[in-house]
Amino acid sequence: MSLALLSGHPQGAGVGAMPVSTQGPGDALRAETPAQLMEGIRREATARLLPLLGETLRSERARVQKSLEAATGDSPARAMESEDLASLTVLAAELIQHEQKWQKALGEVFAVWPDPPVAQGHDAYSLLSDDELQAQLIGQPVAEALDRRFESVRDIIDRRLHTLAARLQYRGRPSNPLAARFLVESFLRAFDAGDCGRRLRAALLRRHEALLDGELAALYGWCNTRLAEAGCALAGDSDQAALIAGLGGSMDAVPANKTRIWETGNAVARAGAGASPASRLEAPRGNLLRRHARRQRDDRRAELDAAERSFLRDEFMSTLALLQADRLLPPGTSHAARLREGMYMVAGGLGIDRRTVAFDAEQDEAMTVVGALFDRLAERHTLGPAAREKLALLAVPWLHLALEDPQLFEPSSPPAMQVLSLLVELWDGTDGGDAQSLELQTLADRVADAILDAPHGDGRVFAAQLAQIDAALAAGRRRAEAVERRTWQALRGRERLDAARRQASFELQRRLEGRPLLPSVAGFLDVEWRQALAQAWLRDGDASDRYREVLSLGDALVESDGLAANDGGSAVADRLLGMLPALRDCCAQCGADPAATEARLAGLVAEHASPTPRQVHVPTAPAGDDAPLLPDDADLVAGLADTRFSEGQRFVQPGAAGVGRTLRLAWRSSLSGACLLVNASGTRELLLMPDALQAMIDSGHLQARPPNGGAVSEALSTLAARAGAA
Repeated sequence: MSLALLSGHPQGAGVGAMPVSTQGPGDALRAETPAQLMEGIRREATARLLPLLGETLRSERARVQKSLEAATGDSPARAMESEDLASLTVLAAELIQHEQKWQKALGEVFAVWPDPPVAQGHDAYSLLSDDELQAQLIGQPVAEALDRRFESVRDIIDRRLHTLAARLQYRGRPSNPLAARFLVESFLRAFDAGDCGRRLRAALLRRHEALLDGELAALYGWCNTRLAEAGCALAGDSDQAALIAGLGGSMDAVPANKTRIWETGNAVARAGAGASPASRLEAPRGNLLRRHARRQRDDRRAELDAAERSFLRDEFMSTLALLQADRLLPPGTSHAARLREGMYMVAGGLGIDRRTVAFDAEQDEAMTVVGALFDRLAERHTLGPAAREKLALLAVPWLHLALEDPQLFEPSSPPAMQVLSLLVELWDGTDGGDAQSLELQTLADRVADAILDAPHGDGRVFAAQLAQIDAALAAGRRRAEAVERRTWQALRGRERLDAARRQASFELQRRLEGRPLLPSVAGFLDVEWRQALAQAWLRDGDASDRYREVLSLGDALVESDGLAANDGGSAVADRLLGMLPALRDCCAQCGADPAATEARLAGLVAEHASPTPRQVHVPTAPAGDDAPLLPDDADLVAGLADTRFSEGQRFVQPGAAGVGRTLRLAWRSSLSGACLLVNASGTRELLLMPDALQAMIDSGHLQARPPNGGAVSEALSTLAARAGAA
């Protein structure tokens, strides 16, 4: 690290330049507000970096043109380069528009400083788009490479920005708007996937990286000097007392061990600072959980007061990073206890005596809340031993998130919480005998390993793994949904048929009512008429004209039988003649041929005309293969009105030897309320009325999972309710 950078002056400055912390900057620069200072840095960065966009296009166009001139034949590579050349020509013609998009992207980074910019185009429930995933895949390696090359000077600027942010009462580490990742993101937003293909976009980014490599050293040097002249000292250097005095603080406030002044955020703060960031004020559920955790901390006040000091923030984060890398948590009664013991274990390896150091309030509250969340997840889900241990290890990166993101526990559900919900659901109820279930468990293990292996504090891993889970599940989900659809469509057709038959049997019973009838009349009503009535219900509905016509035919046939019994004479004949077309239609719907139909009707007319004994008819019971899908005594009205269960809800069926299997409510009947439960492959497992399903849950044969919002949402809602009650 050069002395020129540390002093805030570029190389070539006078040898006798004083250190930043002791020389007196101009009054005009010191009088600038942080907003004015950052606006000046933005303007200078724009002036230096904006021309690089045009230079990037010109350089890449020259390369493609040269390659085309050297190529011969009509190879696929030549065709692609010709297409790239055409795209570059269009991009160059629209350069002003792309420069405006770049300026807008970089301006948004500066506009929210000291906070980092929010993800573009995202809401709480969205996944990465193809464009965003592509930008992340090609942009992250470039940003990391630039960060490594300029790590020393960027670290100096970061520390000066930390001090500047402290003037705004900002706790925590501010973002660096000139960090490589923001510059790369701004470039990718200037030339998005709609402007050029992925291959050309990646080539442009590589060309832009080379140009940035030659420009950033000078820009960073200028920025460092500008911040130094404005009185922004290096947060954490050995001149803390002078810094505090320069910012209006009291020298009496400096402790004997000067490193203690960095405990509230490792930045220089104004005397009396203590205002909470706006993000904390907008996190009601998180604040409720932290207050509840603070009451638990008060119960251990004697233990905490015995310590000589608290963990420094950087000290805590470094220890947390090592704990994540070690992948080893000591046993304990709760996840919070395991986190605390794990931190002390790693700190002991670094020479920190646990008897002399304690966790500060923010650290302890975060461990308590995260521990309670993971306790609830482990308690409410059926996880195998390996999954339980991996879940415990994941509490480490989520502890880091809890310290960095005040909104983590809010109902908005950031990507990290969505990933955690999905992981728990994938691990929950793994069936060792089901290949699909084992595949889901392997996916969860792979995602958990990727999160644990990611650089400590890199929040991008959650959005990336969320996209990975969605992509991995897509094909299996489509197959399962196809199987489910065929299953419930068949069930719905069968259930409609049952309902039609049930209604037809009801209407038949109303007309029989213990009434003696001619055998031919009773037989016709029992077979042809009942079937025609069921078909009219299925095809046209019970409010249709066709359905009412069939009902009227049954009534007319019963009346004609009554007339014949009373020796109606010609009136019976007239009545039968009027009904013959409708009677023939009933026979045709049953599939009878014309000859069989005429024979059937002839027998019916003959019995009306001759004295034939009448008897009470018992309706024919359905054949074995026509048995109803649901029992006759099922309370269909109650089942239809039941709202305890909803489509998509998960259930776990415990196994006899440990972890069971996961079932999902794939369909609820709109006729009866019946619930279809399928396995991971979409195959039918259970078809139950809501009361029967509830009985299985009450008996422990099934375990219901939250219907909406996922595992984490249910856990946080429960914890918040407990905290509110306490």
